[in-house]
Amino acid sequence: MSKNQLFIFLFIILSGFVACNENESDNGKKLDAEIMVVHNEVMPKMAEINRTKRQLMAYKDIVADENALLKDSIINAILVLSKSEDLMDDWMMRYKFPNPDVPKEEVNKYLTGQKDTIKSISEDIFKSLSIAHKYLESAPDSLRK
Repeated sequence: MSKNQLFIFLFIILSGFVACNENESDNGKKLDAEIMVVHNEVMPKMAEINRTKRQLMAYKDIVADENALLKDSIINAILVLSKSEDLMDDWMMRYKFPNPDVPKEEVNKYLTGQKDTIKSISEDIFKSLSIAHKYLESAPDSLRK
């Protein structure tokens, strides 16, 4: 084997070890980063949920009692917003990056589940805000500020 062939062979072997070590040290960091991207997109919506709930409550209070269907719909929109908010709060309290001693397969399974959960929560939040905003379109301008 020539020096060049030996050098290439050793380079390939070392590259393989480096790649394996990078994958092992990653141990879920990529999935965690993907989870945090979704979290960071939806987190600012929490303030919007609170503001929208206050606006809907004020709107509900001025809707005539004879318009029970609208009043009930507004109450349901408030409840859906509250549920979305609770889901996000609960997820944030429970989410923890796994201990480094946990096997990679378990870490990936846990983080994949957490990614699916936060995506679902995100969809719920955006959907509930969309519904709530439709009701606010018929509210007086003074309530939409």
